[in-house]
Formats: sequence, structure tokens, C-alpha cells
Amino acid sequence: DRAVISALNEADRKADLAAVEAAITAVYRPWLDTAARALQAAVGPMANAGTYAASPASNPLAGEVVVFIDGLRLDVAHLLADRLAGAGLDADLSTGLAALPTVTQTSKPALVPIDQTLLSAGAGLDARRAPDGPTANVQVLRGLMANASVQVLLGADDVGDPSGIAWTETGELDRRGHDLGIRLPHEIDDEVQRIAARIEALLDAGWTTATVVTDHGWLLVPGGLPKNEDLPVAVTEIKKGRCARIKDGAALSVPTVPWHWDSDVRIAVAPGISCFEANQTYEHGGVSPQECVVPRLSVTRGTSAAVGAAITNMKWRGLTLVVEFTDLPDGATIDLRSSAGDANSSIADRARLTGGQGKELLLVGDDDLEGQRAHLVVIGADGSLLLQRETTVGQNR
Repeated sequence: DRAVISALNEADRKADLAAVEAAITAVYRPWLDTAARALQAAVGPMANAGTYAASPASNPLAGEVVVFIDGLRLDVAHLLADRLAGAGLDADLSTGLAALPTVTQTSKPALVPIDQTLLSAGAGLDARRAPDGPTANVQVLRGLMANASVQVLLGADDVGDPSGIAWTETGELDRRGHDLGIRLPHEIDDEVQRIAARIEALLDAGWTTATVVTDHGWLLVPGGLPKNEDLPVAVTEIKKGRCARIKDGAALSVPTVPWHWDSDVRIAVAPGISCFEANQTYEHGGVSPQECVVPRLSVTRGTSAAVGAAITNMKWRGLTLVVEFTDLPDGATIDLRSSAGDANSSIADRARLTGGQGKELLLVGDDDLEGQRAHLVVIGADGSLLLQRETTVGQNR
């Protein structure tokens, strides 16, 4: 998934994009469909037997802020974790499962840090305030959190009171995906940077832990997801791109799973990577690893980075990276790697032993690596990863 995003991000010219899309169609689409059908074969019996367990809402402790990001797919979450590590933070990434179907109306309320019995099944695919209250929209969820003494941090600069607990939302990955479609990869790096900056600001303000949660992932397929024609309109109550709520007693040929908020309600799931609507390049709501396997990050200041250690500047001069730094511990090593945590992936002529404040040069000897993504890393004398920065070989942004 990350390779596809990276390839699309590199394709700026129309001819380049066409070539990349052709390769993705040949290699990625069949793999994507096979993986989706395999997960559907596993999840279907689990969901219908009541053993499919969606990730529970977090139960934050004092000093913990829950950061909700709509549509933080797992591969993008790894990118975010790398970016946070590069800022000297500890980002522990784990995985769980999204509530079914994998749409925001269903799965976001299941993550809000309140007593979940305060929510119940509503109309369509929405939860509502129990037992028969209004739809659990933003205002209703904020009210429930306020009643539970959870601070809701609204503005980009709102950091709240770190002695309590809080909820905040950041990032526009899902909105941009729906708006931009195949152009989304060009926005991901900037989105990740903004999300990382928000998390760092919260920790700078005194929060001890930022717990990052998300509602679902997504599929992104050049040329669009194949249209599925096997869902009659007459049997649906509400239809989304990759799922539909089915009328009671309706018979149909596509697979179904129980709804997260009411197991008696059947949700039709588009087989493989197909879609119930035509011409959808970016979509979610179905069952696939990309939609269902969701990340959760626990971000803290940690102890991995030396206090004050920083990369103050990095600039490419041809295939030589000029690195300026300050307050590195004695015995630190700087290196350039294709994979930050793998010493065997070094692409520099050699790693440089250094420390304190100064400047070093890292030379890439292979011309073919120009334009490739890489990670500048600072490794402690004990082998720990202290700092990292992502870069593109030979290119200054």
C-alpha cells in the first residue's frame, strides 16, 4: 500500500501517471482483491458468530489526550510514527479492528471515551444517544464527553488542561481522499506533518500521553473500484459505496455482516474490492485489510532522544547530504538509510561517528538512488534510534 502511495506521489506528469497507473492495475489490483476476499472469508463467520471484536474506546487516564484522525490507514500511521520518532518522541503502534461497517457514522462513536452504553442504534448507519435520543453527531458526542468530564479541544491551538483527560480531532485525510481521489498521495506528507505537529504541541503543553485513534482505513485504486451490480435497490434502506443497510428479511447474493450497533440489522458488504456505486477511486465501508485493520498509537516524550539533541539543517548538494546538528551525545552516529531501523539498508558511503555540535557530509555513491525516499538517522552509542528525518535523495524541498 505504501509503495503504491509513493509511486503515485512521484507521478506529476500525465504520461508518468498513466504509466504508474498501468503498473498498479497489473500488480496491485489483483493483490488487493485477493486480500479483501481472504479477509471477507475470515471475518464473515466471525461477525455472524458474534466473535468479531472491534477496537474498544480508549479509557484515558489523567494526563492523556485522545487524538482522533478520520481515515488514518495503517500504512499512513506507520509514516506518522516515523515522523514522530524523528521529532524525538516515542510512538508505540498497535493494531485492532474497525467497527462494521467501516464508515465514520458507525465507527467513530465507538471510539469516543465515554460509557458506550450511552449510545445505541439509530437510523441508517448512525449511532444515537440511548435509548431513543438524537443522532450521535458531533454536538451530541461532545455533550456526552462533557458530561463525562472529558475536555473537548476544538481549535488547532487549544491544548486544554493537561491535569485532566481530553479528546481532540485533527487531520483531513478522509475528506481529502473523497475530494481528491487519485491525487490524495500528493497531500499525505503534508497531512502527516500537520498531524505530527499537533501531537507534539499537545505534549509540549504538558500532556503525558497522546493516544491516536481512527475509525477506518480506505481503498485507493486508479481507474476506480469495479462496480458491483448484485445489490437490488429494492432491498436496501441506505447504501454507501462499499456497504448497505438491508431491509428485514431481504434475500440477496452478496455477503452480509451484523451492524456494530444492532446485530439484528444486516449490512451488505461489496465482495472483493468492488463497489456498489460506479466511478469511485477512493472509498471505504467494506471489509478489506486496508479498511478494517486500524492503528492505535500511544505517543509519549519517552527517553529515546537525548535532551536537546537536534538536526538543525540538512541540504543536498548533488548526491551529498550536508547535515548540521547540535547537542548529539558522544558516540552518536549519523547515517542515511532506506529503512530507518535497519542498519543493513544504509545507502551512504559510510556512517559518520560524531557528537556535540557540528556538520557532517553523507555521500550517496549510487546515481540510481537519486529521487528515492530515505531516512537520515542519528544512532546512539547503544544502538538506539535517537532521531530521524525523511528526505528525498538529491532533492531539497
